[in-house]
Amino acid sequence: MPDTKQAGTERLECIGIAGSGPSVGVTHFSLMTAAYLSGVLCRRTAVLEQNESGSFAQLEKIFRTGKRREKPVIDGAGQPFEIRGIFFYQKAERAEWYDCSERGMEAMVIDFGALTQKNQDAFFRCSRCFLVGSVSGWQLADFAALAAEKQKWKKWCEYFVSFGEEEAVKMAEQYLDIRIRRIPLQKNALMVTGESMTFFGKFLR
Repeated sequence: MPDTKQAGTERLECIGIAGSGPSVGVTHFSLMTAAYLSGVLCRRTAVLEQNESGSFAQLEKIFRTGKRREKPVIDGAGQPFEIRGIFFYQKAERAEWYDCSERGMEAMVIDFGALTQKNQDAFFRCSRCFLVGSVSGWQLADFAALAAEKQKWKKWCEYFVSFGEEEAVKMAEQYLDIRIRRIPLQKNALMVTGESMTFFGKFLR
């Protein structure tokens, strides 16, 4: 994946979102982030699926089959589909990055899924790196292990949790010596609410 400093990509803000493990809400948070960038900050926004979950194919199918009132704009095979002004790229690779630049995107949100040795280099090349974890039960161990390695990484991450009580989040912050933002509960990730505006407004401008 190209670095955000390469020619033609300077104007793009690239936000990489990865999870400390599976099933911690990375895709949901990626959609929430894109909805805020597009709907509130009025940036031309794309979301790139760089994992093997297949979630975007399911999302496209839902909107295409009329289960929602809104229908996406489909540009053709291998091209992004559009929902509520946000462009979605399935199984994105290097070419999709440059396609975003060609289409005049101002913000890219990359859904990396779980952070692994294979994808961490691309993750850390993003202009901002959001690491999502959980402080609930067995998932806390994965989050704690990654957060504990923060000194080894080339740049600081911004930490988020999608599950867990507020008291557990505070304890994790003290134990790991990091700041953790608690993602608000929201059923429809593409809907901007007052709570999500307050949440994102603290760190996205």
